[in-house]
Amino acid sequence: MKEQESLVQDYLSRPARYANIDGFNELTWGAILCWFASLDWIHTMVPQHSLWHRPWAQGLYMVAGVLAIHFGGKAFKRYVTYPRTGFVAYPETPARRMVPFVAFAVAIPTTFLAAAVLRRGLHLATLLGATNSVFYAFAAQPLRPWKFGFLLLIASGALWISDAYALPFFGLAFLASGATTLTLYLLRTRSAQ
Repeated sequence: MKEQESLVQDYLSRPARYANIDGFNELTWGAILCWFASLDWIHTMVPQHSLWHRPWAQGLYMVAGVLAIHFGGKAFKRYVTYPRTGFVAYPETPARRMVPFVAFAVAIPTTFLAAAVLRRGLHLATLLGATNSVFYAFAAQPLRPWKFGFLLLIASGALWISDAYALPFFGLAFLASGATTLTLYLLRTRSAQ
């Protein structure tokens, strides 16, 4: 009886095991942070009255980046990850389609809360370091022993990185962790027959 329960539990937990088997969660978040940091860089390079300083242009830039990262990731999973694991993605359900809307609904009040906290004197790097440390602990699952080094790096970045370099620092840390996971995954797995 326990053996059957174990098999059922193994089957039910399979999608969670495959969610970040290739480092996709870390790569996605790192790419998004670096994309947002690139907008700050663009702001420093273009004149003050440039189109890039308009809110609608910034919004389009952000949406374009997130969409490119999202669809690029889906293609990567479909053509690289899933053929190697033999995993077939479950069909989209109404509940899974609601996830982006729920994330957006949570992000808006969180942004206002972060702005209020920043006005009271807390540094952006400290706030980003704390939230990214917690996010990394969940997104980088399974937490292999070497990933604790990246977790420590991200957490310590909250203490010593300046606000101007916070987004690129945390983005590059996530990208490095995701690239390490992806490299190890590609070296250890071959396409399923």
